[in-house]
Amino acid sequence: MVNDDASRKYESIDAEALNNTSPTNLKPEIIPDNEKPAGPGGTFSALRHRNFRIFWIGALISNLGGWMQVVAQNWLILSLTGSPFLLGLVNFIANLPMLLLSLVGGVVADRNSRKTVLLITQNIMALLMLLMAVLSLFNFINIWLVIIIALAIGIVQAFNSPAYQTIMLDMVGKKDIMNAIALNSFQFNLTRIVGPGIAGILVSVVGVAACFFLNSLSFMAVVAALLLVRLPTPAPIIVKRSVLQEIQESLGYLKRNVELSGLLVIASLFSFFVFPYLTLLPVFVQKVFKGGPKDYGILLSAVGVGALLSALLVANISGRLRRKTPFMNWGMLIMVCGLLLFSLSTNFILTMIALAFAGGAMVAVNTTMNTIVQSNVPDELRGRILSVWTLCTMGFMPLGNLQSGIVAEQWGAPFSIFLNTILFVLLTGLIHLLIPKLRQF
Repeated sequence: MVNDDASRKYESIDAEALNNTSPTNLKPEIIPDNEKPAGPGGTFSALRHRNFRIFWIGALISNLGGWMQVVAQNWLILSLTGSPFLLGLVNFIANLPMLLLSLVGGVVADRNSRKTVLLITQNIMALLMLLMAVLSLFNFINIWLVIIIALAIGIVQAFNSPAYQTIMLDMVGKKDIMNAIALNSFQFNLTRIVGPGIAGILVSVVGVAACFFLNSLSFMAVVAALLLVRLPTPAPIIVKRSVLQEIQESLGYLKRNVELSGLLVIASLFSFFVFPYLTLLPVFVQKVFKGGPKDYGILLSAVGVGALLSALLVANISGRLRRKTPFMNWGMLIMVCGLLLFSLSTNFILTMIALAFAGGAMVAVNTTMNTIVQSNVPDELRGRILSVWTLCTMGFMPLGNLQSGIVAEQWGAPFSIFLNTILFVLLTGLIHLLIPKLRQF
């Protein structure tokens, strides 16, 4: 659903001025009469948009299955190999397509109906996860098949993510985009609390195949939601430039906007040094706490509790938050403290507390950075710039997982997380010194 401001904006875009290359040259299909005007004010203000409300519910169900799959797949890899390095390697391979193809995915999101792109990608991922479930159920699964299926899903995700990120602004407009991103984080982390706990029980009782089956089914919730929403229909596009030229245009825009580029560099450091702690979490459970899948699910849920509360806080203040950079920096400080405590802790309860603070701070930081990016780029470049954002936030994750797995294999998972956190602090501080304009956000 696009609000009135957004619909007028789409109507006013001149295709000739954009060289007939931008799919944001849109005409509204249907604007419901009962749509309430949605602006800042209220924790759940973005849910006043009918389309976002439907999409949000579908994504919530899908993410529940997604978190069950994360627990099951990581535990399956460790069960098959017993190696922290191979755990990091599989996650590296799974996320590698994001590094290589996300920019192309951004062009696809700008040239085509984002709704159509998502319908295709969601169905393909459902089929791939169903294949994983069948192979696991009949004990045909091995580490090579896990790698192949994870790689295939990663390729599809490279095209799914830019469209997914971009379609939210189509649904709510710029006034509510921070609230929408925060509410998206809220449902993502709500499922992080529930999903791992269910997965831990299912893996212990009936095996990993049940989690893969349920995740395959959960993709249909997003498909159903997309079929129900009513979005602007893209006008026919006459493409005069190659994919490479369109990518170069977006990179040229970032080159001229140094402060936005600096923020994306920080997002890359975030992806490379911070996110791998989740990949190494099952190693902590096995090596530090001598636990099983239930303990792994509990710690993942602790991350989710902190993230859930943080998402509610960000959603509540989104309409009143004017200076976003200080808020982001305070979030980074809390996150760093939580990760350092996590890396040094040998007490399960203290580890849960540290992960809750780290998870909550990560949501605040990620939501703020995403909002800044979406609010500071022109509509005709939005898909491509958000593909760069996806590259930075997810594309460098495979490299981070790989290096973290190597360090953990040699010196242990706690040292790997500690070292990554220190390096993140040093390099992020350097970026702030080199680009003072970052404070202007």
